[in-house]
Amino acid sequence: MQGCIALGININATVEFVIQNYRSRRYRAEHLITIDKEIMKLRAQGLVAEDDVVLWKGKGDVFRPCFNTHQTWTLTRVQQTNVQWCKGIWFPGSTPKYSVLSWIAVHNRLATGDRLLQWNAQANAQCILGNTATESRNHLFFSCPFTEAIWSNLTRKLLGQRYSHMWDQILDLISTNAFSGDTKFLLRYVFQVSVHTIWLERNGRRHGTVKRSPSIITKFIDKQLRNRISSLRGRGGTVFNNTMAVWFSTMD
Repeated sequence: MQGCIALGININATVEFVIQNYRSRRYRAEHLITIDKEIMKLRAQGLVAEDDVVLWKGKGDVFRPCFNTHQTWTLTRVQQTNVQWCKGIWFPGSTPKYSVLSWIAVHNRLATGDRLLQWNAQANAQCILGNTATESRNHLFFSCPFTEAIWSNLTRKLLGQRYSHMWDQILDLISTNAFSGDTKFLLRYVFQVSVHTIWLERNGRRHGTVKRSPSIITKFIDKQLRNRISSLRGRGGTVFNNTMAVWFSTMD
């Protein structure tokens, strides 16, 4: 709306009307200068008698009548090189709500106690789950005795000798080819469900909801894993045919 006002163009004006009636002005904003140049370019081409057509800018600055979501998304962002942990967060079979929260956690943008102290020196920064240390991302996942018990129940057999409850080591395990096939999927998925569930438990306790024990939370996460595996097997194909059996073999 502000752009239309600055250009002196009615928001409902057609392209034909603009080409015929637009008055060129001097602008400071770069995007307004660009629009001004494009209007004058069209006027010079003598296209005032042509019908208005909606075109979408695509790859290679080519305009087409069809809309392409992927190309539009690519054009509206600055593409960066893939980070090492991307495959551990975004992978086939993942659940968006778990992946997004894990992505936020990887960037250390959750409102943990140590970050709350940066905004308010009087804030209670103690871990509400274990009451043993200042709450940080790495402490919450999974150095806290409370959350480490959950993580251990879920992954000690799955990880075997590579078991760790340290954030950086876990992130490395889910992001590399340390495991393959069903084990890799299960590790990635149980990591994301654990992060999501523990964060909800933490928030719930801060707001006075009923506390759950590590064993109850473990059973809840286990159920989410089973439900997800069942839904993936129903999609057809053979990729997840043995995943449930592998998961059962790692749980007591």
